[in-house]
Amino acid sequence: MATLIDAPEFTSNEVYQIQATDPVEGAATGASFSGTGISNHPHQQLANRTAFLKQRQDVNISNIGALQAFQALFTGLMGQNGYLKVGVNDINKGLIQYIVQWGFSNQQARGDEILTITWPLAFPNACLWAMADVAYYAGTTPDVGIGVQTDLNGNPLITTTYGNFYSNTFNQNGNVPGFTWIAIGF
Repeated sequence: MATLIDAPEFTSNEVYQIQATDPVEGAATGASFSGTGISNHPHQQLANRTAFLKQRQDVNISNIGALQAFQALFTGLMGQNGYLKVGVNDINKGLIQYIVQWGFSNQQARGDEILTITWPLAFPNACLWAMADVAYYAGTTPDVGIGVQTDLNGNPLITTTYGNFYSNTFNQNGNVPGFTWIAIGF
């Protein structure tokens, strides 16, 4: 039994309709429609169209899988202490997740002190940047500040698991009763 060999191609609005006057003609050397024959031609067109649609469907399935894997790189937690992970095809690092974390600490400083925050999520590779701000002021003047602690070379003391912040009470008559912070890494 011979079978039609499909070729993935799509020709819209063109499936041959066998006419009442068409003779029955099967596949043979010299038959019409490049040897397919009048009787097989519509079947060949439909087989080609089916092969074309199958090929496109296979591509779509592959693309959907890639998109679902990429979508899984986007996660987050919205709240006073939260995070956002964003999948990025970084120009230098390839496919990675940027991570932004933020939070509130109720640690109090009554002078110039070091306050340490343990990140809710450890950064898998590096914490690149962090900052903090006094949440509210207490004392007679709001002359206080908070920032990232640095070493003697000016490098920030932030790691994949924690960040050191320093409080500065400029006039020694205020205190830091709490602060907000943000950290970015990957």
